[in-house]
Amino acid sequence: MKQKLLLSLLIIGGAASGAWAKDGLMLGLGAGKGELKLDEGSNFSNADTDDEDTTKNAFIGYRAGDGLAFQLGYHDLGEFSISNGLTTLDGETRSLSLSALVGLPLTERFSIFGRAGFHHWNVETHSNVFGPRDRDDANGTDVMYGAGIRGEISEQVAIRLQYDKMKLSDEEDDADIGDYDVASVVMELTL
Repeated sequence: MKQKLLLSLLIIGGAASGAWAKDGLMLGLGAGKGELKLDEGSNFSNADTDDEDTTKNAFIGYRAGDGLAFQLGYHDLGEFSISNGLTTLDGETRSLSLSALVGLPLTERFSIFGRAGFHHWNVETHSNVFGPRDRDDANGTDVMYGAGIRGEISEQVAIRLQYDKMKLSDEEDDADIGDYDVASVVMELTL
């Protein structure tokens, strides 16, 4: 499924013309709001959660013109706290991503885009399960996808409003943990 999603975006990108006409290196910084949504089968699915936090991201990429771009990103997805009455689990999540963006023009300065790729995430957790503050790390590589709108301020500067969904699954136990839903504002610079 992951390969079909990326192939579909590349095909759409080949059909898109006029959006993002400038080729070149891209740099960007963004911030927003993220929320951890646990799957029904997780150990904490019915727990009380404090799962919303401020997110930060940065990226470097290449705009290939005609509606296609690739980017390598870093995401600080913030902190969360989950409690089921007996156990409290606190954690922080970070992620590195590689994604393709495909844009379609709405006007000369505005376009919509879709995004798909992969992210490698790391969660550092602290819990009171086996003592006062037991530490653990978990990580994995999963699919991410999203969409947004991009407005050009100048030929080099653009603002993006975007929504991304970043999957989290435990490869060792072959189980879905949940998703991070992230809404953010990104300042993009094309050199």
